[in-house]
Amino acid sequence: MTKVNIKTKTDSFSVLQVLGTLLLVFAAADFVLSWMGVNLTPFMGAASRFSPIIFGVLGTVLININKEDG
Repeated sequence: MTKVNIKTKTDSFSVLQVLGTLLLVFAAADFVLSWMGVNLTPFMGAASRFSPIIFGVLGTVLININKEDG
């Protein structure tokens, strides 16, 4: 008899994926509110101009960190 290894894919969310999703939502809210004149990230100083990009990239990385190739 031959043993066969079967990989099962679980579709459960990890803490990193939830945190990444929250960061993406925050980035979108920060972008929209910046057009309305509200600064959500004044603690970042001059980098607050780029905060939607920073938080969006971090969120995307956290969401995709556990995905395997193939």
